[in-house]
Amino acid sequence: MSYLRGSANYVWSTTCVLGKGATGAVYQGVNKQSGEPVAVKTFNQMSQMRPLDVQMREFEVLKKVNHENIVRLLAVEEDVESHGKVLVMELCTGGSLFTILDDPANSYGLEEEEFLIVLKD
Repeated sequence: MSYLRGSANYVWSTTCVLGKGATGAVYQGVNKQSGEPVAVKTFNQMSQMRPLDVQMREFEVLKKVNHENIVRLLAVEEDVESHGKVLVMELCTGGSLFTILDDPANSYGLEEEEFLIVLKD
């Protein structure tokens, strides 16, 4: 079993898990040409069973979202091995909001300045 997966322009290792959720998992990967680090979201079988046109419509909406506090979708590609769609996103290394709030140092919440940064438009 290979731990290395890829698409036309990106490669990722299934051992570099950034997170898992109800619809799939996110792995750290890289752009094959530039070496730029990225996050690659793969979908589980249940998610892949949705009609392709519905999936693609959702992906197109995500591509149009442009906000400094929302992870940017770079590409929608196809996993060479599974032929499932994958989302290639900018890599954010700061952790999730849950991780930040779960830190014992933040057990009483964030300082007002930090809180405002999180909520900033």
